[in-house]
Amino acid sequence: MNKVTCVTLWLLVIGGLQGCLALADTEPQLPAVVQSPRLQSLAELDAQTPASRALKIHGWKSPSGGKVLFIRTPELPMFDLHVSFPAGSTRDGQHSGLAATTFSLLNEGVPGKDLSAIIETFDGLGAKTKMSIEQDRASLSLRSLTAIDKRDPALLLFTQILGQPLLTDEALVNVKKELTNILKTQQQDPESQITQAMIDLLMAGHPYAQPVFGTEKSLAALSREQVQTFHRQAYSAGNVLITLVGDLTLEQAQAMSLQVINALPAGSKMPPVIPVPRRQVDATSRHIERPLNQTQIMLGQPGVTPQHPDYMALRVAHMIFGEQKISSRLMTELREKRGLTYDVQLKNTLWEEGGTAVISLNTSPQFSEGAVKLVQSMYRDYLQTGPTQQELDDTLRQLRSSSALNSASNSQILARLVNINQYDLPLNLDFSIEQAQKLTVAQVRTALNKHFDADQWSVVTIGPTVEQQPLPLPTNEVPQSMCRAETGIVAS
Repeated sequence: MNKVTCVTLWLLVIGGLQGCLALADTEPQLPAVVQSPRLQSLAELDAQTPASRALKIHGWKSPSGGKVLFIRTPELPMFDLHVSFPAGSTRDGQHSGLAATTFSLLNEGVPGKDLSAIIETFDGLGAKTKMSIEQDRASLSLRSLTAIDKRDPALLLFTQILGQPLLTDEALVNVKKELTNILKTQQQDPESQITQAMIDLLMAGHPYAQPVFGTEKSLAALSREQVQTFHRQAYSAGNVLITLVGDLTLEQAQAMSLQVINALPAGSKMPPVIPVPRRQVDATSRHIERPLNQTQIMLGQPGVTPQHPDYMALRVAHMIFGEQKISSRLMTELREKRGLTYDVQLKNTLWEEGGTAVISLNTSPQFSEGAVKLVQSMYRDYLQTGPTQQELDDTLRQLRSSSALNSASNSQILARLVNINQYDLPLNLDFSIEQAQKLTVAQVRTALNKHFDADQWSVVTIGPTVEQQPLPLPTNEVPQSMCRAETGIVAS
């Protein structure tokens, strides 16, 4: 085989990457690579705070108790309307799946229109709707042009879905079949299985552990009368949260929110969900046997709500440990140094009365136990030392930059405003970011040790039971180029 040599390829990517080429017979003399300083434009960005858009939040409450937040963005002739209710699975009570069934029936039919006609009408107006349900809330959204001939009919149909769903027996039968099929699919999906198993461990006995779509047995027992009663109670004018972003005047936004509220059933506010108690028992574990090529692993602990004074310190701490993709401590150790997994992340689930912090990864079955112990050991060290000042500085800079980027579109602004509305946060899009900029390493470390314990990770695994092997030893250095192959190995 011809002699092989490695030459530097200059790629048009920020930072410059290196690759390897196979060359024959000759070894040309290459100029020495000069280490140039960083681009001046990038250096200047470090000292600058990205400018955020001037977005004023308007807020008001209706006489019935419904809450409205609005931001005017006149750049495009469109608006986004988001409406949510305390109608998630935590409200099921003894009738598991009641909330999901009621939610699924909303767009099955309104006076004069069935599901097909509803879809056709929205399509003809160029409007888009979305629906979602989770533990706390059921949400529906409408995006439409602000032209009167598009806006008014779209809004009218949307309010009929919210306040005048037919909830027929025929539609109930169809929805039950659809939800039953979803449950059967989840029973075969490893991701759904491990996620529900982790919630069961962390939230045992609490309404948050209730399956969002109920069970096959509970769905079969639901009646139309139960659905109608739940709709009148949960989807009432006193329970609604309305969030508006778009090319509307304040007067137009107020009129639009009033139209939504007036279309809803009259009713009192739903009682709040009981707070998640501070866990006093030892961490637990569960293994689900499945013949998979890789073992899925989850480690979880209860977290805090977004309203908690320590929330931002914990968010920053966990960004450094496991949220920041490639730069996180978990990715550096488990992927870059040991090659144990393609991806590992720490994600925070936020609920109105609780939350979770969950570390998830896939790895070869023979390394599953060692990977769990390694993550636990890394977190124990992290609790003792906290982040470095450099890690904290880099993360705060990232948050400042993302704040401006995440206000570029109406949908991004809407998502941030919905969080403020749902969790009753201060009326300032940048409030959390501003809080974070004041954090010190000591404050972050104190918050971590106050709310988390290295020995309190509940663990769920799903995969085959195999003989365990020692983990691969870490490499001395993290590769800094895309050319990861050993010397002498060349792609052909």
